[in-house]
Order: sequence, then C-alpha cells, then structure tokens
Amino acid sequence: MKAKTLFGAATLALAAASSTWAADGLKPVLGVALTGGGKTLIDVEYSGGSHRKISSGGLTHVFGGIEYTEPGSAVTIQATVGYHFDRASASNGSVSFSRVPFEVLGFWNANDNWRFGGGLRKATSAQFDVSGVLKDYASDFNMRTSVGVVLQAEYLFGAHGSVFLRYVDESYKSNYLVGGEVDGNHGGLGLAWRF
Repeated sequence: MKAKTLFGAATLALAAASSTWAADGLKPVLGVALTGGGKTLIDVEYSGGSHRKISSGGLTHVFGGIEYTEPGSAVTIQATVGYHFDRASASNGSVSFSRVPFEVLGFWNANDNWRFGGGLRKATSAQFDVSGVLKDYASDFNMRTSVGVVLQAEYLFGAHGSVFLRYVDESYKSNYLVGGEVDGNHGGLGLAWRF
C-alpha cells in the first residue's frame, strides 16, 4: 500500500537526520496510539458467533514527524503524518477502514514532564475496503473528511519518551454512508519517542 511505503520512507529519513536536527532544536518523533470511538461502519460476525466492529474512530494510529522547541521556550510545535486503521480479517475475507492523517500541534510545556496542547488534523485518503464473502454485504468506497481538532495532554519521561492522552473531533462524508456523514470523534492513548 502506498501510504505504508510513504510512512516507512519518511521514518527512515527522519531517523537518519536526527543527529543533525537535534542541534537546531528539531527532533524527529515516532509514535503509536490505540484509539476508540466514532460510529460503527460495519459489524462483522465470525462463524463462532463472535463479533468485531469496525468504527470510524478506531483503532491503531502510527505516525512520524518532527517537533521544534526554541531553546528556553515553553512552546513546542509538532508536525506529523501517520497511518490510522481498523481491520478485521478471516480466511474467507476482510474489512478495513484506513486513512492518512496529517497533524500540526502546538504544546505549552508546563514543566519538565507535562505539556498540554492541541491543533489541527486532516485525515486524507480515507477508504473503506472489503474482500471475500463480505463483498456480498458491503462495497469499497472512499470518504471525504473535515479538518479535525486535536486536544492532547502528554507526560514526558526520560530524555526521549512520552505517553499521551488525546481527543480528536472530526467527521467523514460519503454518499455510501447512511445520512451521508458519520462522526469520527475518538479518544486515544499512545506512546511517542524522540531521537
């Protein structure tokens, strides 16, 4: 998939340049978050009777980018690109909802460990994909997205790591959705690492 290839190449480039950027106040950052919320797009029932719901706010968000803190400043700016997806699969088919979010966030560094902030997010290339027997119940389609708002609190530990809690307010539109629109609002808990 093109999004995964792009993300992998960006990650390698950021890691390779980390020593040069750190001297200028720039730091490459990589992270992952588990997210939940939004609306159910499809409820998949497995042969054993168990269910797996794919939602507009789930499930895994991996990202990479850069952040900048002016020496002596209490403000940090972070810009990232990621891959956010929710997927269910079995031997006879699969279903997924994926998107490529771009985010620009600003943080106020309250002290050496805590920072609080938010910013804007635009989830591009939003796609709902099905394969196998699920083609009898649903079809592939793309979605248009709104510009979303992100609120985030982050606890930094050591010189490189952090854990964060976030909330994202965004929506998706498509003629294939009931009512034409679905909210993608979600919360997330994640880890980030700076080089």
